[in-house]
Amino acid sequence: MVRKNSHKCFSVKIDLILFLRRFHFHFSGEYDQPETIWSNEMRRLMIEKIAVHLADFSPRLMSNIAAIYSYCTIPIIDYPQLENELFCNIYYLRHLCDEQTFPDWPIREPIALLKDCLQMWKAELEKKGSDMSVSEAYEVLGLNNKDETNSADGQPNESIIRKAYFRLANKYHPDKNPTGRDMFERVNKAYEFLCAASRIQQGPNEFNIYLLLKTQSILYRRHKTLLAEYKYAGYPMLIRILETEAKNDQLFSTGNTTKATALLPIAIELLYYTLDCSELNCEELRRENGLEILTQVFQRCSSVLTKSSKPDDFVVAVCQYSALCYSVAGHFERSRDLFADPNKLQHVLRELCHCLNYSHLKQLCACVCKAAMSLCEADVRLRELLHRHGLFVYACRGLFNYDYTLDVSRFLCRSV
Repeated sequence: MVRKNSHKCFSVKIDLILFLRRFHFHFSGEYDQPETIWSNEMRRLMIEKIAVHLADFSPRLMSNIAAIYSYCTIPIIDYPQLENELFCNIYYLRHLCDEQTFPDWPIREPIALLKDCLQMWKAELEKKGSDMSVSEAYEVLGLNNKDETNSADGQPNESIIRKAYFRLANKYHPDKNPTGRDMFERVNKAYEFLCAASRIQQGPNEFNIYLLLKTQSILYRRHKTLLAEYKYAGYPMLIRILETEAKNDQLFSTGNTTKATALLPIAIELLYYTLDCSELNCEELRRENGLEILTQVFQRCSSVLTKSSKPDDFVVAVCQYSALCYSVAGHFERSRDLFADPNKLQHVLRELCHCLNYSHLKQLCACVCKAAMSLCEADVRLRELLHRHGLFVYACRGLFNYDYTLDVSRFLCRSV
C-alpha cells in the first residue's frame, strides 16, 4: 500500500515537472499567431503590473517571513498587443480571419468553434453598459474627489484606488464582518470597474461581431462536408443584421461603404455559405422570411450600381453574394414559388437582369448568370419571367460584345 501511494506521488511530481517545463517554454517564447500571442513586451508589462499590485508586500516579506498578504484582486492587464483582438475557443479571431497572413490555419474542432462563436455573438448582441457610473464607483470607495485620484492623462490612478480598496475590503470581508458581504461585493465591483474604465464600451462591439461573422464564414467554406448535417442556429441574429441594414439611412455613406469591416457584406457572405452547405438551412431561412429581407437589401444595393462601380465596392460585394444566395434557393421548389409569386419575390428577377448591364463587373455577372440558371433549370414559370425581363438579350449582348477600338489591321496582317 505504501509503495503504491509512493508510486502515485512520484508520478504526480513527474507530471508537475513536465507541466512547469512546458509552461516555461511558452512563457519565455515569442508568438504571434491565431492560437498564441505573447511577446517580450507583454511579459515585461505583466511583471510590472504584478509588482505594482503587490506594492510593499515583497519588502515586508523579506524583513518578516511570517508577513501575511492581504488578498486583493488584481485588475485585468490591458495588453496593447491584444487591442481589437477577440478570443474565442482557443483562437484569437482577428489573426484567424487574417487569411493573407495565416492562410488555411488548421481548425482542430470546427463544430466546437462554431458553437462558441454563436454563443459569443448572442452575448455580444445582448451586451449592455455597466450599471455603475464612474462617480458611483468613486463614492463606494470613499473617493469623492475624482481630480485627486486621476493621473495626468485623466485615467484612474490605480495606486490610490487600490489603497482605498484594501482598506474597505479588509473592513467588510465576510470572514471578519459577517454582515458586510453585500458591501464587500459592491467594493469589489467598484474597484474592478474603475481599473477597467478605459475599456468599458456601451452596447455591442461592431468589430467583434464582424470577427464572429467572418470566422463562421471561414468555417462553412472550409468544413462544408462536416457541417452539412447540422442546421445553422444563427439565422435569427443574421436576419436581424439584414433588417437593420435594410432600414439604415446611412447605408451608402462614405464611412460605411469604405469600411473594410462593414457588417452587411460579410453577413450575406455567411448567409450564402450556410445555404450552400445544407438543404436544412435553405428551408430554415425560408421559414424565417430571410429571402424577403435579403431581397430588400439586394434591391437597395443594385439600384446604386453604376458604370463606374468597381469589383471591390461595397454594393458589388452585396449584390454578388445575394445572387449566389438566390442560386442556392433556386434548387428548392418552395423557394422557387416565392420568385414566381408577384406579391413576393417576382420583382427581384428584373433586378437580376438589370445587373447584367454592368459587363465590366465580370464576377457579379457570373453570379447573376448562376442564379438565373438555377431558377430556370427546373421551373418553366421563372424561365418565362426571366425571358420577359430580357435575360437572354442581356446575356447575348455580353456574350457577343467586342471592343470596336481594336486595331483590325493587326488581325488582317496576321491572316495574310
